[in-house]
Amino acid sequence: MKICIVSAEHSAYGGIGNALRLQVELLSAHHEVTLIERPEPSEALARMSFAGEDHLRSAAVLEAIEVAYAEGAGPDVLEVCDYRALGLVPLQARAAGHRLLRETVIAVRTSASAELVALHDGSSMRPGERRVAELEREQFRLADRLFWPGGDVLDLYRRYYGDELLPLPVRVGRPYPVPMDPPHAGTRDGRGPLRILYAGRLQRLKGVLDLVEACLGLPRDDWELTMIGADTETAAMGQSVRLTIEAMCEGDPRVRIEDAVPHEELQRRFADHDLLVSASTFEICANVVLEAMRAGLPVLATPVGAQTEAIAHGVSGWLAEDVGAVALRSALAPLLADRGELERVRASGEVFAAFGRFTDVAPLLGAYESLGEAARTDRPAIAAGTGEPSVTAVLPYFRAHLYIEEAVASILSQTHRNLDVVIVNDGSFEPDDAVLDRLAEDPRVQVVNQLNNGDLAARNLGLRLVRGDYLLMFDADNALEPEFVARALAMFRERPEAAYVTCWLRFVDSEGEDLGGGGYAPLGNRVLAEEEENWDGDTSALLPRRVLDLVRPPLAVGGPMQGDWFLYRRLRALGEYGAVIPERLIRYRVLPQSQLRALDEELHARSWAEGKDWRELAAVRWTAPT
Repeated sequence: MKICIVSAEHSAYGGIGNALRLQVELLSAHHEVTLIERPEPSEALARMSFAGEDHLRSAAVLEAIEVAYAEGAGPDVLEVCDYRALGLVPLQARAAGHRLLRETVIAVRTSASAELVALHDGSSMRPGERRVAELEREQFRLADRLFWPGGDVLDLYRRYYGDELLPLPVRVGRPYPVPMDPPHAGTRDGRGPLRILYAGRLQRLKGVLDLVEACLGLPRDDWELTMIGADTETAAMGQSVRLTIEAMCEGDPRVRIEDAVPHEELQRRFADHDLLVSASTFEICANVVLEAMRAGLPVLATPVGAQTEAIAHGVSGWLAEDVGAVALRSALAPLLADRGELERVRASGEVFAAFGRFTDVAPLLGAYESLGEAARTDRPAIAAGTGEPSVTAVLPYFRAHLYIEEAVASILSQTHRNLDVVIVNDGSFEPDDAVLDRLAEDPRVQVVNQLNNGDLAARNLGLRLVRGDYLLMFDADNALEPEFVARALAMFRERPEAAYVTCWLRFVDSEGEDLGGGGYAPLGNRVLAEEEENWDGDTSALLPRRVLDLVRPPLAVGGPMQGDWFLYRRLRALGEYGAVIPERLIRYRVLPQSQLRALDEELHARSWAEGKDWRELAAVRWTAPT
């Protein structure tokens, strides 16, 4: 079986990357495994417009998959972390029938989503956090499985996200290679201070401020706390956690803070301490807890995450009654007063035995075997369809004689053949516009004339004349790649509830030459709701006829110039969502007079703001009197 695993590691010394490398090592004994770490986007991809760095990095993951599997079939199973939605573009590609992924089962592993991290760090309302949260939620919607490691993790995700959003859960632990011989416990005389270790980021959700407060409030002074980890600015008001701790301690020599150390060095430090404390207010599976248990070091942990299952209270470690400084102090005080209790657990061998039970590799292998079976049965290729749905393309026209022939030719040369074209001439009657008469000689092309009334009015007239089962909104100066319509129809067969299908754009100049890899990568109208930005999609999109009955008129004449934005927002308000093919299947011609070139950001924003005012006035005007 071919397995592809994507790492979301974001720290040089972090546990996610180390744990996944161990997982790959264990799985590789039975399967063909590819690990993708920190993929960098190609130069062409980096020049495109994405909805932020996370969206771009997700596109880079798809590129890396295409490189890794260029010579054959794609992976049977793709595993991605929930953190920052690195799997979103591959999931969109799978839904669009990507040849490497169309039969792949895609699992999202709980590793602490950025949305939950921001919530527990007190930063959920900062700019950009809502955006990544939407990306993560869309990743959940599109995935097949949710990997969770045990403990209360699944219940936490269900309470926060709801069952209707999450994919089918599969219990998959975090594997670790188990040493042949258990660690030698030795004996300790209990003299000297209780040596407490914290290892991990100095971060609010890690409970480090609670831990320091708990230690400073202990009834005895014979303790030492060593904190090893990188600083973060997650203390109150975005302040440095390390500086906050130093201010709390006021030079108390019992508290020592060290920078993060390499993984191997941290393993050696376990032997210098009596107890590891994991004080997190939110946790999935603290890798440092498992590493300490593998070394035989007892652990005191808060009752969150998978550690609630890994640690049996009073047998293989201790669980505080709650999170926070008070609960931690109540759990630490008895261990400080009775060192024999700590020595009893450490010498019993139960710490290492519990580690072995929790990290047993057999359930992991079994879970992947079941996913491999699902890949052969659950994800059939997108069906070709039993009929040839009819498609009508609607093109508004105004002085676009240089490009209209190419636009129409790109439509009529689609691999899907059952289509026709409606061109609405918006009062353009110059000699050069005679090109429309030549195009109308083809029985598949209908030309309709109206007095000049604007682009949106022309589109609406054309949409009223649609004869096909589906309508293709298009511009007279753009061009389609031959497979766009067929690919979009395939997506409708896969997702018949979709309100529209669009794709990424490739920017070209007036001569049709590629503008150095530039383009636009929409996400669809479900993912982001920023009022002033459009990641819903371009005007070029395929829609089912039923959408015409939902919004009348389809494009609101008299509203903002961004009529397509408004259409997709109106559909979103009705619970109707579009889908995106993450491939550049449309050539978008950037002209000197194009809105993209002619309007600066200020004017563009002003147009949308005026459109917002118009919508509010329209809502008042159209409200029925009581």
